[in-house]
Amino acid sequence: MVGSVSGEKSLSLSQRNADWLSERIPSATGAPVLIADDSEADIFFLLRAFAASKVKNPVYVVRSGSEAIEYLAGQGRFSNRSRYPLPKIVFLDLKMPAPDGLEVLRWKDRHKGLPRILWVAMSNFDVVKTINEAYAAGATTFLTKPLDAADVRNLIDAFDEYWTIQEGEPAGNSDDQGRSGSQAVFA
Repeated sequence: MVGSVSGEKSLSLSQRNADWLSERIPSATGAPVLIADDSEADIFFLLRAFAASKVKNPVYVVRSGSEAIEYLAGQGRFSNRSRYPLPKIVFLDLKMPAPDGLEVLRWKDRHKGLPRILWVAMSNFDVVKTINEAYAAGATTFLTKPLDAADVRNLIDAFDEYWTIQEGEPAGNSDDQGRSGSQAVFA
């Protein structure tokens, strides 16, 4: 039986993701994170990994390469930089609706005015060709999906200047599988 929050019927992944993002807005601090991925399941697992790793950074989500470029360029519905700040960390799915993640990485190389950003290329395909293409296009690092808390903790350790972590218990030492404080409960 699938558990539920507040006794409601099982929520869609899209709704769970939206709930998680909206519930953590008041407590989010640090450098903004942008997730560009068209898979609600992959977004769900990444958000759960953030929660398990005690990541406090504000998280924004777009679901296509064109939305990622609009967000990064501050265009269209993303033109309000106080509401949609430039991210310091971008999790970028390489295989999503055009332009794909590789094209987004090439776009950022043509836009030298962007600040220093940690570019995390993600793919279900971890063949050497895909990994090499990601690095050649400008990725800082590459991870194979779905991501888990260990992947996020490794990123935190390797690139600690980008992250804000909840005070108290060290990341990943919790028995609650990603449930903490005011963050959403994943059933």
